[in-house]
Amino acid sequence: MSDTSAPARPLAGLGESGWPLALAPAAYALALAAIGDLRAEHTFLAALVCLLWAASRTTRGLLRELFPALIVVMAYDALRYLRPLFVTADRVAGCGLRALELSLFSVAPGMTAPDWFAVHHAPWADLFFAIPYAGFLYVAIAFAIMLYFRDRQRMRLFILGFSGMFLIAFTVWIIMPSAPPWYLQAHGCVIDLTASPSPAALARVDDALGVAYFHDFYKRGPNAFGAMPSLHNAFPMLGLLVTWRIAGWKERLANALYVLWMFVGSLYLDHHWALDGLGGWASASVAVSAGALILRARTAPAPAPRP
Repeated sequence: MSDTSAPARPLAGLGESGWPLALAPAAYALALAAIGDLRAEHTFLAALVCLLWAASRTTRGLLRELFPALIVVMAYDALRYLRPLFVTADRVAGCGLRALELSLFSVAPGMTAPDWFAVHHAPWADLFFAIPYAGFLYVAIAFAIMLYFRDRQRMRLFILGFSGMFLIAFTVWIIMPSAPPWYLQAHGCVIDLTASPSPAALARVDDALGVAYFHDFYKRGPNAFGAMPSLHNAFPMLGLLVTWRIAGWKERLANALYVLWMFVGSLYLDHHWALDGLGGWASASVAVSAGALILRARTAPAPAPRP
């Protein structure tokens, strides 16, 4: 087990006086309440963070390490207010992106993988590929907590990579927004910026189980035109890259299968093109590399003074 007291905490300089960190989600929730857009998940996050800060020294330490990711998550939610200022319909990649997908990854003449799966699907496959989509956030949280106790430096790399891949995605979504497969199937090539995010084929899972889990999850999404890069595909790749050097072959195999499971699921469920998935993998790779450089710079010994 690695030394959990390793230096270079992202917020190491705050010490125990960093209690205002716990109030950031509460402040965000109050701001949303002021504009009449407060939702239950905002209140829950604010209460949970305050509880973790008050509970114990261990939970405060965990929260301090997780805080960069919390900021990014709040920024992701706030993207709904920024997107109308920057994104115009003429800049959204729609049928042009599908044409590129066809030229590179067609599975039949004039048919992409999402097109093929839209016709060829089965209830068992719906449930099978819904599993990683339903649990990817919980897996990421559990993974970060596990690393907090097992290998603190790897946990910091995971958080930096998590934050970095979100920042990459935000930038691409603003500069080159892109429509997912389900949108083109439902609306054609005309871009309607008022369109809401959709669960796509996951709606079949809700209907089969008699629940509204995916409907409720996606109606809260801030952006319908954020297919590229795919963060769903970036999450498993992030875990694979962060733990590759310390993992045994069984853990590596499990992480690799998770990456593949999510990738095929993103195509099957009509959420992403193959290009989106590759973009997600690239985002995770760049973010982890940048995070490793940051940690290396922080832990490098100070140069000896020159005589």
